[in-house]
Amino acid sequence: MDWLAPVNTLIGAGIGVGSTLLADRLRWRRDRAALGQDTRRQAYAAFMGALSDAYQRLDELAHDGRPAEEKQAAAHEVFVSRNLYPLRYELALIAPWEVMEPVNQAFWRVRDLRDLVARGSARGSPEFGGHLHAYLAAAEEAQVAMRRDLGTSWPERADASATPPGAA
Repeated sequence: MDWLAPVNTLIGAGIGVGSTLLADRLRWRRDRAALGQDTRRQAYAAFMGALSDAYQRLDELAHDGRPAEEKQAAAHEVFVSRNLYPLRYELALIAPWEVMEPVNQAFWRVRDLRDLVARGSARGSPEFGGHLHAYLAAAEEAQVAMRRDLGTSWPERADASATPPGAA
């Protein structure tokens, strides 16, 4: 009996099935990586948007002339209403540590700004200016880390001490 034809058929079928399974596995990995990156991109954008919104509102509060008691309540309300805590916890679940460390720094800087405004500090005070600069620098570092994680480029500035974008 000739065994060569059935053996060749089985070997060919095995190679065909194996290559199909390998291709499917590679496609699954690629799709899973793309979904993970898209999830991180959306979470990063939501957090940075909420952080920026909180900063803008705190800056407005520092500028208006309302009484200290009202400012304190409003500053805390701004922070809570922007969902910064839940968004940060979401990032803690999906972002690598290289992103979370600068995210935490930016979060803490805007929280410090909140506390400063709640104590009645005005926009023109030196203390407010220092906190503002620290927040803007930390927010930029968080953006750089997020862009690096997502594989998007970030233009290098010639002068590292230049004002961060949007700070003017």
